[in-house]
Amino acid sequence: MARKNNSKFLLVDKATLIYMTILSLLILVFCAKEENWLIYIVFNFAVCASIVLVVNATNHNSNPWVKFFRHFYPLLFFILLYEETRHLVHIIFPGWFDPFINHLELQVFGIYPTIWMQKFISSALNEYLMFTYSFYYLLLLILGLGLFFKHKTEELDNLTFTSAVAFYISFLGFILFPVAGPKYALMDLHNLKLEGAFFTPLAQGLIKVAGIHGGAMPSSHVAVALVVLIYARRHYRLLYYILSLPILSLFVSTVYGRFHYVSDVVAGLLVGWGSILLCDKIIKRSGTNSRRQISQKDFSLDLVRSK
Repeated sequence: MARKNNSKFLLVDKATLIYMTILSLLILVFCAKEENWLIYIVFNFAVCASIVLVVNATNHNSNPWVKFFRHFYPLLFFILLYEETRHLVHIIFPGWFDPFINHLELQVFGIYPTIWMQKFISSALNEYLMFTYSFYYLLLLILGLGLFFKHKTEELDNLTFTSAVAFYISFLGFILFPVAGPKYALMDLHNLKLEGAFFTPLAQGLIKVAGIHGGAMPSSHVAVALVVLIYARRHYRLLYYILSLPILSLFVSTVYGRFHYVSDVVAGLLVGWGSILLCDKIIKRSGTNSRRQISQKDFSLDLVRSK
């Protein structure tokens, strides 16, 4: 008798495998513009192999630390895949699309939004908005831990899946439509420096170390923060009330801090909301299929018992 395969891939595992496939195909098609293309193909294969190993090694393991790792390991992969994108921004287009974005916003607003926001600059506002911008890096972890310790692992898995889709769409956006952002494109027009005691240099340091030059359109900050906000509203009301103001302020801080254009924020909101709508349908369909399989299995067992 053939041995039954008991491995179970979560939706976030499948989403990552699909993204790795799409990204690898893009690299292979445009490899002439990237001399280290083979390294990224090998890296992508290693990511896929790691996911398979994690699934097979952690499923059906009752150890609480293993269970914790199984549900939270995607957060580590989000960081790694974000960093990979840093080197692939110009794999298709060698230049930037900032002139197009700036022309569009000048036509809509009559002034560059980051320049207009200079009239509100103050040390106190700098510190608050840069705090909310930096706080983004903890949002997924905070809500994830909240759901995990409330024993809402299914909701946690749905959160990581929807966040993954929002991330991966954003990463592909960086490659398909590279935008440097106002911090670089409008540098000469920003005549007031953002200064503060702690959170302002912290946010600027985070961007300098971890930010991608070209990772502006759409804003993954905004997309994933929106996903977190919606999931908190659905499954953890206390955190929803706590996180609402910082997340809404974060949307403003991305432009105020000159990290993003207003267009990036709008695109990020569309990616976040679109990811929620898409993933809700996939999650619902996946749940329906699982219940159908369970019903069919129970029916088969009933037939065996009746013989």
